[in-house]
Amino acid sequence: MPRKMKEAFADPSLHDPHWRAFIMDMEDTSARRDWRRFRADLRRLERRHTGRVPAAAMHRALAQDVFLCAAHWEQTPRIVRGALRDLLRYPLRFALYSFVAAEYWRWASQVSPADLPAAEAMLAEVREALPTLDEHERWNTEGLLASLKR
Repeated sequence: MPRKMKEAFADPSLHDPHWRAFIMDMEDTSARRDWRRFRADLRRLERRHTGRVPAAAMHRALAQDVFLCAAHWEQTPRIVRGALRDLLRYPLRFALYSFVAAEYWRWASQVSPADLPAAEAMLAEVREALPTLDEHERWNTEGLLASLKR
């Protein structure tokens, strides 16, 4: 399995009231489509929850949210590349890495064709790992890859 897809640390349980509050606040923040306000709100969110939730899990969750929102909202290449770089500093579960690779490819195919080779390289890593997956995860990943259309 590629280095970037090594097993990630587990997030706290949603039964933890502090983690649940953090996730709900993060989801509320992600509902906005104004990029500057979104980023400012995330900084406030981080300050509000620091010390209440595990820092590593919080920072990984924030990096994931920033990347997915940047790609989904079709932000500029500088923003999306930076968000992806920040997210890939964290070990990601295979399913999340696959989803991130697919979202990066979708964004690149619509917004930044110059990023397609990098996105396709990430998808190639996902395809290489397919034989090592259990049947259920392989089926899900193959479905994700089949959903990508140029």
